[in-house]
Amino acid sequence: MGSLCQNRPMFTVFVEGLEFYAFHGVTEAEREVGHRFIADIEVVVDGSADYSDRLEDTVSYADLVQAAAQTATAGPFKTVERLAGVLAERILSNHETVKEATVHIAKRLPPLPAIAEEVGAEVTRQR
Repeated sequence: MGSLCQNRPMFTVFVEGLEFYAFHGVTEAEREVGHRFIADIEVVVDGSADYSDRLEDTVSYADLVQAAAQTATAGPFKTVERLAGVLAERILSNHETVKEATVHIAKRLPPLPAIAEEVGAEVTRQR
C-alpha cells in the first residue's frame, strides 16, 4: 500500500446546495434588500484521506461551509463572479493541499423583467 500512496490520484471534496441570505448586487436596492444565494463548492485535494481515513489528510467540508459563510457576509459584492472568485481564492489560501477550487454561486429569483429561477456564475482557481 505504501507505493500506492506515493502515486495516489487526487480526490474531490464538495458541498452542494449551500444556501445563505446576503446583500450583494449591482443596484443599491439589491444591496439593501438582499437575496437568497446558493453555493456549490468543489475542491481537488492532494491528500491521502482516501487511504488513511484521517480528517487531517483531507479538507473538511465544514471548513468549506465556514469559508463560504464568512465570505458571503463580507462585502457587499456587486457581482456573483467576484463573490465566487473571492471564495475560491480564500479556499486556496487556507488549504495548501487544495490544487483547484471551483465555486458556483446562484442568485435565487433575481430582479429581472422576466422570471428566472436562478442566475449566477462559476469560477475556478488553480495553484
